[in-house]
Amino acid sequence: MNYLGKPYVAMATTYQMAVLLAFNNSETVSYKELQDSTQMNEKELTKTIKSLLDVKMINHDSEKEAIDAQSSFSLNMNFSSKRKTFKITRSMQKDTPREMEQTRSAVDEDRKMCLQAAIVRIIKARKVLRHNALIQEVIRQSRARFNPSISIIKKCIEVLIDKQYIERSQASADEYSYVA
Repeated sequence: MNYLGKPYVAMATTYQMAVLLAFNNSETVSYKELQDSTQMNEKELTKTIKSLLDVKMINHDSEKEAIDAQSSFSLNMNFSSKRKTFKITRSMQKDTPREMEQTRSAVDEDRKMCLQAAIVRIIKARKVLRHNALIQEVIRQSRARFNPSISIIKKCIEVLIDKQYIERSQASADEYSYVA
């Protein structure tokens, strides 16, 4: 950044750099011009602009906080930083309820796969194992990553029986054996 009194090295994302490059031709750029020059969707462009506003590299030319299609932005010619090199962080936005639900379901699915892998490893190593011993061992092995509930472990055992990775022992209903 050479337009200031002293030189700075800013580490920015590609999107942030695309927005900053739009200021090469003009000191003031409208939201619409930024959208046309960067070809970003509205959500991503708004996030990127907010991150640049947060570090005060650009100024919002309106008194209102919200960024909309009529907004215009200008380079902050009085920008200063204590550091010569700095990183422009991404603006943190709260996830929408739908995104939170997608994340939660993905985590639950990953945990189920982790539990299934642990169950198969344990049964494969021991060949035959009683139900309570299996649950205790799965909890012990999974505790480092997360604290699994017994009901989820039971569901994972049933899934593995359906997939024919393990089977109930003929001798006892609460014993499981590995299917080779």
